[in-house]
Amino acid sequence: MTQFYFDGQRFESSEGESVLDTLVKAGHELNYSCKKGICKTCIVQHVSGTLSVGSQRGLDSTLKENGYVCSCQCRPTDGLKLKSVMTQDLFISGSLLSKKFLSESVVEVVIKLSQPIEARAGQYVNLRRFDGLTRSYSLASGSDARQVVLHVRRKYNGQFSDWLFHRAGNGERLLVQGPLGKAYYQPHFKQDTLVVIASGTGLGAAYFMVQAAIERHHEGPIYLYYGANNIDELYMHSQLLQAAMRYRQLQYLGCVSKLDSMQTLPGKVVLGDPFEHAAEQHQFDRQHRVVLCGEPSFVNAGRETAFLNGVPIERVHAIAFEYKNLRSRERA
Repeated sequence: MTQFYFDGQRFESSEGESVLDTLVKAGHELNYSCKKGICKTCIVQHVSGTLSVGSQRGLDSTLKENGYVCSCQCRPTDGLKLKSVMTQDLFISGSLLSKKFLSESVVEVVIKLSQPIEARAGQYVNLRRFDGLTRSYSLASGSDARQVVLHVRRKYNGQFSDWLFHRAGNGERLLVQGPLGKAYYQPHFKQDTLVVIASGTGLGAAYFMVQAAIERHHEGPIYLYYGANNIDELYMHSQLLQAAMRYRQLQYLGCVSKLDSMQTLPGKVVLGDPFEHAAEQHQFDRQHRVVLCGEPSFVNAGRETAFLNGVPIERVHAIAFEYKNLRSRERA
């Protein structure tokens, strides 16, 4: 057993446990979501004692300098002392400006911020509501530094997404942390063939990436593939068709896994897997750069497909929607 201290209280951790594991086991209501060091919702601050290797993995230099650590990545050491983070140190205030329902399960949320932020395509923010519940959402637009636009899918058993979808009204107060994440468009991408593949509300982040590339005068071709279960889930199809007509370098293709018996495929929509269609279209080489946006399983499958088709792993950029497991029983 290893003893450490959090907010002056002593805790004992078992072998292999993280600080977060121990606190949750003891009934502490520390915020967390992905437990992989990605979402940054479980950040705590180092007071004294030895930090384990990797405790600050993924944090930017400012957070590291101020002694912040991800409790899910921090392994307790004897005598380690940590404390809670003051909300005002990491969050700024915001309010719900508008909601727009994009489909039966997706809502576009616009948050007005109390102060401007410098957000980039591919980054995300953490939203915290009145009771402290916190969730991470990728940015879908960033044209205005004083507001953020998010595409939120209503999830079964999803406390935050269900609240945003059904109950949160204009003017609702929220706290915003970020922007976070490093999978954003960078100037040295300019000459590359950009292949962006998305599913679900990953489309919001994907199109934001495409917009950023075009605004920065990207010189290579841009391909956007969007995978959905059915035609009804292609919630930005018309908008993307218009964008492909407006920007010559952009090509868009929607991919659906099934078709209802009474439906026909509209233009620029095919049956099948978006990864397979991308692999058929492109002879991948070192001039290609692949961006994957969506659920972790989708992103991991895309990373493997791209790598096996010849894309160097450092040229594969993942925007994965890691989140807390809401199942009462683990999937077999």
